[in-house]
Amino acid sequence: MDNLENAIIGLLSELVRINSVNMTLSHGPGENELSTLIRHRLDALKLRSQIQTIAPDRNNLIAVVSGTNSAKSLLLNGHLDTVGVAGMDDPFRLRQEGDRLYGRGAYDMKGSLAVMLLLAEYFTRHPPPLDILLTFVADEEDKSLGMDYLVEKWLCDISPPPLGAIFLEPTEENIGVCHKGFTWYEMEIIGRASHGSRPEEGIDAILPLRSALDELNKVQAELLNRTPDPLLGHATLHSSIIAGGTELSVIAGHSYLQWERRTLPGESRPDLDLELQRTVCAVENHPGKHEVKGRKLFQRPSYRVPDDAEILSRLQKASPQSSLAGLSFWTDAALAGKAGIPSVLFGPIGHGAHAVDEWVSLNSLLKVYETLKQLILDF
Repeated sequence: MDNLENAIIGLLSELVRINSVNMTLSHGPGENELSTLIRHRLDALKLRSQIQTIAPDRNNLIAVVSGTNSAKSLLLNGHLDTVGVAGMDDPFRLRQEGDRLYGRGAYDMKGSLAVMLLLAEYFTRHPPPLDILLTFVADEEDKSLGMDYLVEKWLCDISPPPLGAIFLEPTEENIGVCHKGFTWYEMEIIGRASHGSRPEEGIDAILPLRSALDELNKVQAELLNRTPDPLLGHATLHSSIIAGGTELSVIAGHSYLQWERRTLPGESRPDLDLELQRTVCAVENHPGKHEVKGRKLFQRPSYRVPDDAEILSRLQKASPQSSLAGLSFWTDAALAGKAGIPSVLFGPIGHGAHAVDEWVSLNSLLKVYETLKQLILDF
């Protein structure tokens, strides 16, 4: 066990040392250097690996550990990018305090990448009973360009498709079976600017926002009055960004509001569209001659693994002490699930996924490794 501990610490130290802060979300260098390091490790194991260029200077990495029965496969997934490091001291140096391993990405989710690489090392020496598809994707922290590419350009050509997928997101050793989706909306109000001393010449574009906020407040109250999901609770929404106006003495000729709607499995797209229409209508009915435009900016689906999914029952058998959990955050598992691959989430205990004190439990990483190794062997 000491050798395995040392292997995890050494490998995680290498992974954390590389700055893979998301390029678009946090203006970092992106994932390329990290994908190159991992590819070198996979090459040393003589595994078939492939870099996928998903956008300029953005890469996925995939590899296959061949099994004794290549008619079946299991997908393991981790993301290469991290969030930013503002406020952190020495974020790219792994620091150990007892069981805790500190560093940016240690918990979310380079600790899990280390587990995937150690599983690859083990199963190259002990061929597994099925193919293991190792997928390291870019951009999970922002728009999930990497997982989109993986589903549309690679997984669609695998026949038969993987019998299941495990996303090694941090789940506190629980089994993640569902999570919320989200939709981003924007409303733009167009008025006419004028000097504050001549209000008759202007059309205020800010005051009508009051009607939009009132309507969103009604929608939120309706959501909270519905029966909650037993694992995910209530669907929610919140106002995110509001802006308008140019100077104190000028009647604002333009304003906008952006909000996020967190969705539950089973909610329909027409119902969500109706919420947008209601909000636009409320602003249209606000007194004045302003114009209003509403639109959807971006959307990601909610997800729930089927109750009878084989990968779920196998993971429950491999980790009987784990509870089934609904996750508060969105994950790439929803895209795999939408593509017809039953997906669950299982990862280590830790803290501070997007915080300055991010750490992952060493003992938990060992446990996740042993659990997944046994799950694969049991096939």
